[in-house]
Amino acid sequence: MLIAEDGTTLTFKEFRDRSERVAAGLAARGIGAETPITWQLPTSMESVVASAALARLGAVQSPVLHLYREKELGFVMRHTNAAFVLVPGEWKGFDYAAMASKLASEMDPSPVVLTFADLTDGDVSTLPPVAEYADGEEPVRWIYSTSGTTSDPKGVLHTDGTLFAGGKGLADALEMTSADVGSMAFPYAHIAGPDYLLMVLFTGMSVVLVEAFNPADAVETYARLGVTMAGGSTAFYQMFVNEQRKAPGEKIIPTLRALSGGGAPMPPEIFREVLDEMGIKTCHGYGMTEIPMITQGSPSDTDDHSGFTVGHR
Repeated sequence: MLIAEDGTTLTFKEFRDRSERVAAGLAARGIGAETPITWQLPTSMESVVASAALARLGAVQSPVLHLYREKELGFVMRHTNAAFVLVPGEWKGFDYAAMASKLASEMDPSPVVLTFADLTDGDVSTLPPVAEYADGEEPVRWIYSTSGTTSDPKGVLHTDGTLFAGGKGLADALEMTSADVGSMAFPYAHIAGPDYLLMVLFTGMSVVLVEAFNPADAVETYARLGVTMAGGSTAFYQMFVNEQRKAPGEKIIPTLRALSGGGAPMPPEIFREVLDEMGIKTCHGYGMTEIPMITQGSPSDTDDHSGFTVGHR
């Protein structure tokens, strides 16, 4: 199911079992249904497991991009009345735990700060039954923050069901199967994170997790691990084309069948460059934090359709 850059893997069964054990450990710390928790985590196996464990407990999760600092993290913590804050500890030379602890000390009551080191196993027999709800009656379990370009960020409310819809739509449009190996090089805390995770769960495909994107390193990693679908945004498409141009006549990622992404407009010229240089299509999509998957291009679309629209699915 999950593949780290060094080749470490986690199967679907291992993911389920580990997430339940971590959920039990978090429950022993006082986290349960409706508990508000803000987390700021990188794109890693630990992050995916942590979010699944919190979802198992029915906590209300407020993800924050790992690129943000005091202003953004503090705002979300206060805005959601976080009872817990989960951060990686020290990661990529920055002490997230120190930042979160300082911000927590300024709140009353102060949230409990947890790190990856606190994601310990618990007794799964103590977990409550999985809550079931009628269609349309699921409670809000996720609060994603908009970018706040004109004012403070806004909290966008999601249920598990609204995220399921986005992931299923993405899987259908991209025609993904259990034979595919995707890639997640964008922040897992972005709304596209659960979109992609749920696509993995719906299809049985695998996904390579990249903590910090570097074009040359990503190409080597994707080629080594057999990635079939890569991308992220228009900027990613351009970076892959630039890498391909360094090796004319050689397919830099032999298993790659398409690029996909969104987040910014894709000029037709970019679609054509990818097709000419790499021999594959770009399936672009359009969505927003409020509605993660509005429309998405498909590998079976015509070149004209793919180059000049963002799909019909």
